[in-house]
Amino acid sequence: MNKKGLFFTVLAIALLSLFLASYGIYSFSQNRESIDKRIKTMNSYVSSLETDIPRKLYISGYRIIFIIEEKLIKEGSYATNLSTELPEAFFNGTLYGEDYVSSGGFLYGATFPDIVNDINKKASRLNINVSFINPGISISQDDPWHVKVSLDSNLIIEDRGGLVRWNRTSAFYTYIPIANFEDPLYTLNTNAKVVNKFIKTNHSVPFSAAELASQAENSYYVNHTDAPSFLKRLEGDFSADENGIESLVNTPELSGQGVVVSDKCIIDYVYFDDANNPPYHIPGGASSWIKICDSHSGIYG
Repeated sequence: MNKKGLFFTVLAIALLSLFLASYGIYSFSQNRESIDKRIKTMNSYVSSLETDIPRKLYISGYRIIFIIEEKLIKEGSYATNLSTELPEAFFNGTLYGEDYVSSGGFLYGATFPDIVNDINKKASRLNINVSFINPGISISQDDPWHVKVSLDSNLIIEDRGGLVRWNRTSAFYTYIPIANFEDPLYTLNTNAKVVNKFIKTNHSVPFSAAELASQAENSYYVNHTDAPSFLKRLEGDFSADENGIESLVNTPELSGQGVVVSDKCIIDYVYFDDANNPPYHIPGGASSWIKICDSHSGIYG
Protein backbone atom coordinates (compact mmCIF):
# COMPACT_ATOMS: atom_id res chain seq x y z
CA MET A 1 0.00 0.00 0.00
CA ASN A 2 2.87 2.42 0.81
CA LYS A 3 4.49 1.65 -2.54
CA LYS A 4 1.24 2.34 -4.36
CA GLY A 5 0.76 5.60 -2.44
CA LEU A 6 4.28 6.69 -3.26
CA PHE A 7 3.75 5.85 -6.94
CA PHE A 8 0.57 7.91 -7.17
CA THR A 9 2.23 10.77 -5.31
CA VAL A 10 5.17 10.80 -7.72
CA LEU A 11 2.80 10.54 -10.64
CA ALA A 12 0.74 13.46 -9.36
CA ILE A 13 3.87 15.57 -8.88
CA ALA A 14 5.06 14.69 -12.39
CA LEU A 15 1.72 15.61 -13.93
CA LEU A 16 1.59 18.83 -11.96
CA SER A 17 5.13 19.70 -13.05
CA LEU A 18 4.25 18.95 -16.65
CA PHE A 19 1.17 21.13 -16.36
CA LEU A 20 3.13 23.99 -14.83
CA ALA A 21 5.83 23.69 -17.49
CA SER A 22 3.24 23.63 -20.27
CA TYR A 23 1.45 26.62 -18.75
CA GLY A 24 4.74 28.50 -18.47
CA ILE A 25 5.60 27.82 -22.09
CA TYR A 26 2.10 28.86 -23.14
CA SER A 27 2.27 32.05 -21.06
CA PHE A 28 5.70 32.89 -22.48
CA SER A 29 4.43 32.26 -25.99
CA GLN A 30 1.41 34.48 -25.41
CA ASN A 31 3.58 37.22 -23.88
CA ARG A 32 6.08 37.00 -26.74
CA GLU A 33 3.24 37.23 -29.24
CA SER A 34 1.94 40.36 -27.48
CA ILE A 35 5.40 41.93 -27.52
CA ASP A 36 5.91 41.12 -31.22
CA LYS A 37 2.51 42.60 -32.04
CA ARG A 38 3.33 45.71 -30.04
CA ILE A 39 6.69 46.08 -31.77
CA LYS A 40 4.96 45.99 -35.16
CA THR A 41 2.50 48.65 -34.00
CA MET A 42 5.33 50.83 -32.70
CA ASN A 43 7.36 50.40 -35.90
CA SER A 44 4.37 51.43 -37.96
CA TYR A 45 3.84 54.46 -35.74
CA VAL A 46 7.51 55.51 -35.94
CA SER A 47 7.33 55.26 -39.73
CA SER A 48 4.26 57.51 -39.84
CA LEU A 49 5.94 59.96 -37.43
CA GLU A 50 8.96 60.27 -39.72
CA THR A 51 6.56 61.42 -42.44
CA ASP A 52 4.37 63.59 -40.22
CA ILE A 53 7.08 65.68 -38.53
CA PRO A 54 8.60 67.05 -41.80
CA ARG A 55 5.08 68.11 -42.86
CA LYS A 56 4.63 69.97 -39.61
CA LEU A 57 8.10 71.52 -39.98
CA TYR A 58 7.14 72.76 -43.45
CA ILE A 59 4.06 74.55 -42.12
CA SER A 60 5.95 76.03 -39.19
CA GLY A 61 8.99 77.06 -41.25
CA TYR A 62 6.85 78.64 -43.96
CA ARG A 63 4.89 80.70 -41.44
CA ILE A 64 8.00 81.85 -39.61
CA ILE A 65 9.70 83.03 -42.82
CA PHE A 66 6.46 84.79 -43.80
CA ILE A 67 6.39 86.58 -40.42
CA ILE A 68 10.06 87.55 -40.74
CA GLU A 69 9.37 89.09 -44.17
CA GLU A 70 6.22 90.80 -42.87
CA LYS A 71 8.20 92.25 -39.96
CA LEU A 72 10.96 93.29 -42.37
CA ILE A 73 8.48 95.29 -44.48
CA LYS A 74 6.76 96.81 -41.45
CA GLU A 75 9.97 98.00 -39.80
CA GLY A 76 11.91 98.74 -42.98
CA SER A 77 14.99 96.78 -41.94
CA TYR A 78 16.53 93.38 -42.60
CA ALA A 79 16.33 90.42 -40.24
CA THR A 80 18.87 90.64 -37.44
CA ASN A 81 19.94 87.02 -36.96
CA LEU A 82 17.97 84.12 -38.41
CA SER A 83 19.85 81.60 -36.26
CA THR A 84 18.22 83.10 -33.15
CA GLU A 85 14.97 84.39 -34.65
CA LEU A 86 13.91 80.99 -35.99
CA PRO A 87 14.25 79.17 -32.62
CA GLU A 88 12.48 82.02 -30.82
CA ALA A 89 9.49 81.78 -33.14
CA PHE A 90 9.48 77.97 -33.29
CA PHE A 91 9.80 77.24 -29.57
CA ASN A 92 8.15 80.32 -28.04
CA GLY A 93 5.74 81.56 -30.71
CA THR A 94 7.28 85.04 -30.53
CA LEU A 95 9.48 87.17 -32.77
CA TYR A 96 11.42 90.08 -31.30
CA GLY A 97 9.24 89.59 -28.24
CA GLU A 98 5.94 89.97 -30.14
CA ASP A 99 3.39 87.20 -29.55
CA TYR A 100 2.20 85.36 -32.68
CA VAL A 101 0.23 82.59 -30.96
CA SER A 102 -2.38 84.16 -28.69
CA SER A 103 -5.81 85.02 -30.06
CA GLY A 104 -5.33 82.81 -33.10
CA GLY A 105 -2.05 84.41 -34.17
CA PHE A 106 -0.27 83.32 -37.35
CA LEU A 107 1.85 80.76 -35.47
CA TYR A 108 -1.10 79.29 -33.59
CA GLY A 109 -0.89 75.51 -33.95
CA ALA A 110 2.53 75.68 -35.64
CA THR A 111 4.97 76.05 -32.73
CA PHE A 112 7.03 73.24 -31.21
CA PRO A 113 4.73 72.83 -28.17
CA ASP A 114 1.75 72.64 -30.56
CA ILE A 115 3.51 69.98 -32.64
CA VAL A 116 4.38 67.88 -29.57
CA ASN A 117 0.83 68.15 -28.21
CA ASP A 118 -0.67 67.11 -31.54
CA ILE A 119 1.74 64.18 -31.86
CA ASN A 120 0.94 62.92 -28.35
CA LYS A 121 -2.76 63.39 -28.85
CA LYS A 122 -2.63 60.97 -31.78
CA ALA A 123 -0.12 58.68 -30.03
CA SER A 124 -2.38 58.33 -26.99
CA ARG A 125 -4.92 56.49 -29.15
CA LEU A 126 -2.28 53.77 -29.54
CA ASN A 127 -1.31 53.94 -25.85
CA ILE A 128 2.06 55.51 -26.76
CA ASN A 129 4.02 58.41 -25.27
CA VAL A 130 6.42 60.56 -27.36
CA SER A 131 9.10 62.78 -25.81
CA PHE A 132 11.61 65.15 -27.46
CA ILE A 133 14.79 65.64 -25.41
CA ASN A 134 17.09 68.63 -26.12
CA PRO A 135 15.44 69.65 -29.42
CA GLY A 136 17.17 72.14 -31.70
CA ILE A 137 16.05 73.79 -34.92
CA SER A 138 18.15 75.35 -37.68
CA ILE A 139 17.71 76.91 -41.12
CA SER A 140 20.10 76.57 -44.04
CA GLN A 141 20.37 76.14 -47.79
CA ASP A 142 22.01 73.37 -49.77
CA ASP A 143 20.53 74.50 -53.08
CA PRO A 144 19.66 77.98 -54.40
CA TRP A 145 15.90 77.48 -54.67
CA HIS A 146 14.90 75.97 -51.33
CA VAL A 147 15.30 76.66 -47.63
CA LYS A 148 16.09 73.66 -45.44
CA VAL A 149 14.54 73.62 -41.97
CA SER A 150 15.99 70.92 -39.68
CA LEU A 151 14.86 69.61 -36.29
CA ASP A 152 17.36 67.53 -34.28
CA SER A 153 16.35 65.83 -31.06
CA ASN A 154 16.76 62.79 -28.87
CA LEU A 155 13.45 61.04 -29.50
CA ILE A 156 11.86 58.68 -26.97
CA ILE A 157 8.82 56.66 -28.02
CA GLU A 158 7.47 54.24 -25.43
CA ASP A 159 4.54 51.94 -24.90
CA ARG A 160 2.58 52.97 -21.81
CA GLY A 161 2.53 49.35 -20.67
CA GLY A 162 6.32 49.24 -20.66
CA LEU A 163 6.59 46.51 -23.32
CA VAL A 164 8.52 48.48 -25.98
CA ARG A 165 10.68 51.62 -25.93
CA TRP A 166 12.53 53.55 -28.65
CA ASN A 167 15.36 55.89 -27.70
CA ARG A 168 17.41 57.39 -30.49
CA THR A 169 18.81 60.62 -31.89
CA SER A 170 16.68 61.74 -34.81
CA ALA A 171 17.09 64.38 -37.50
CA PHE A 172 14.01 65.63 -39.35
CA TYR A 173 14.07 68.17 -42.16
CA THR A 174 11.95 69.75 -44.84
CA TYR A 175 12.55 71.90 -47.92
CA ILE A 176 10.55 75.07 -48.51
CA PRO A 177 10.61 76.65 -52.02
CA ILE A 178 11.74 80.28 -51.98
CA ALA A 179 9.35 81.00 -54.88
CA ASN A 180 6.69 81.53 -52.21
CA PHE A 181 8.41 84.67 -50.92
CA GLU A 182 9.32 88.22 -51.95
CA ASP A 183 12.86 89.51 -52.36
CA PRO A 184 13.58 91.96 -49.51
CA LEU A 185 16.08 93.85 -51.70
CA TYR A 186 13.23 95.10 -53.87
CA THR A 187 10.75 95.60 -51.04
CA LEU A 188 13.05 97.60 -48.77
CA ASN A 189 14.78 99.62 -51.49
CA THR A 190 11.56 100.73 -53.20
CA ASN A 191 9.48 101.31 -50.05
CA ALA A 192 7.38 98.31 -51.12
CA LYS A 193 6.33 100.10 -54.33
CA VAL A 194 7.88 97.27 -56.37
CA VAL A 195 7.90 93.68 -55.13
CA ASN A 196 9.59 90.76 -56.79
CA LYS A 197 9.06 87.07 -56.09
CA PHE A 198 11.84 84.53 -56.52
CA ILE A 199 10.83 83.10 -59.89
CA LYS A 200 13.55 80.91 -61.36
CA THR A 201 14.38 81.66 -64.98
CA ASN A 202 13.38 79.14 -67.60
CA HIS A 203 16.14 80.41 -69.91
CA SER A 204 19.51 78.69 -70.21
CA VAL A 205 22.76 80.60 -69.78
CA PRO A 206 24.32 82.25 -71.65
CA PHE A 207 21.19 84.12 -72.73
CA SER A 208 20.34 85.15 -76.25
CA ALA A 209 19.40 88.79 -76.86
CA ALA A 210 15.69 87.95 -76.66
CA GLU A 211 16.18 85.90 -73.50
CA LEU A 212 18.19 88.69 -71.91
CA ALA A 213 15.36 91.13 -72.59
CA SER A 214 12.87 88.68 -71.06
CA GLN A 215 15.17 88.13 -68.09
CA ALA A 216 15.38 91.87 -67.41
CA GLU A 217 11.75 92.73 -68.05
CA ASN A 218 10.48 90.01 -65.71
CA SER A 219 13.34 90.16 -63.19
CA TYR A 220 13.71 86.38 -63.20
CA TYR A 221 16.40 84.82 -61.03
CA VAL A 222 19.45 82.83 -62.02
CA ASN A 223 22.00 81.03 -59.87
CA HIS A 224 25.34 82.85 -59.57
CA THR A 225 28.01 82.15 -56.95
CA ASP A 226 28.99 85.84 -56.75
CA ALA A 227 25.49 86.69 -55.54
CA PRO A 228 23.89 86.38 -52.07
CA SER A 229 21.58 83.48 -51.24
CA PHE A 230 17.95 83.85 -50.19
CA LEU A 231 18.84 83.62 -46.49
CA LYS A 232 21.60 86.21 -46.84
CA ARG A 233 19.17 88.54 -48.59
CA LEU A 234 16.84 88.32 -45.58
CA GLU A 235 19.70 89.53 -43.37
CA GLY A 236 20.89 92.22 -45.79
CA ASP A 237 24.14 90.38 -46.43
CA PHE A 238 25.20 90.86 -50.07
CA SER A 239 28.30 88.66 -49.92
CA ALA A 240 28.90 85.83 -52.38
CA ASP A 241 27.39 82.42 -51.71
CA GLU A 242 27.50 79.08 -53.52
CA ASN A 243 23.69 79.13 -53.41
CA GLY A 244 23.57 82.73 -54.58
CA ILE A 245 20.86 84.03 -56.91
CA GLU A 246 20.44 87.28 -58.79
CA SER A 247 17.92 89.08 -60.96
CA LEU A 248 18.05 92.08 -63.25
CA VAL A 249 16.23 95.15 -61.97
CA ASN A 250 13.59 96.44 -64.36
CA THR A 251 14.41 100.14 -63.96
CA PRO A 252 11.56 101.35 -66.22
CA GLU A 253 9.16 99.59 -63.83
CA LEU A 254 10.81 101.33 -60.86
CA SER A 255 10.52 104.68 -62.61
CA GLY A 256 6.86 104.01 -63.39
CA GLN A 257 6.22 103.51 -59.68
CA GLY A 258 7.89 106.77 -58.74
CA VAL A 259 11.18 105.25 -57.61
CA VAL A 260 14.28 107.26 -58.46
CA VAL A 261 16.43 105.29 -60.91
CA SER A 262 20.23 105.04 -60.72
CA ASP A 263 22.51 104.89 -63.76
CA LYS A 264 24.40 101.71 -62.85
CA CYS A 265 24.62 97.95 -63.32
CA ILE A 266 21.12 96.48 -62.89
CA ILE A 267 22.12 93.19 -61.23
CA ASP A 268 19.92 93.48 -58.15
CA TYR A 269 22.37 93.20 -55.23
CA VAL A 270 24.76 95.57 -57.05
CA TYR A 271 22.07 98.02 -58.05
CA PHE A 272 20.57 98.31 -54.56
CA ASP A 273 23.96 98.61 -52.83
CA ASP A 274 25.02 102.26 -52.70
CA ALA A 275 28.63 101.24 -52.00
CA ASN A 276 28.83 99.02 -55.09
CA ASN A 277 29.16 100.84 -58.41
CA PRO A 278 31.23 98.70 -60.83
CA PRO A 279 31.71 99.57 -64.49
CA TYR A 280 29.07 98.24 -66.86
CA HIS A 281 28.35 97.89 -70.53
CA ILE A 282 25.19 97.73 -72.61
CA PRO A 283 24.91 94.52 -74.66
CA GLY A 284 24.48 95.14 -78.39
CA GLY A 285 20.88 95.12 -79.52
CA ALA A 286 19.48 95.25 -75.99
CA SER A 287 17.38 98.05 -74.53
CA SER A 288 19.52 100.94 -73.37
CA TRP A 289 18.51 100.47 -69.73
CA ILE A 290 19.92 96.90 -69.59
CA LYS A 291 23.33 97.56 -68.10
CA ILE A 292 25.42 94.57 -67.01
CA CYS A 293 28.46 94.45 -64.71
CA ASP A 294 31.57 93.49 -66.69
CA SER A 295 32.30 90.61 -64.29
CA HIS A 296 28.89 89.08 -65.04
CA SER A 297 28.67 89.76 -68.76
CA GLY A 298 29.49 86.13 -69.63
CA ILE A 299 26.29 84.47 -68.35
CA TYR A 300 24.15 87.21 -69.89
CA GLY A 301 25.53 86.62 -73.35
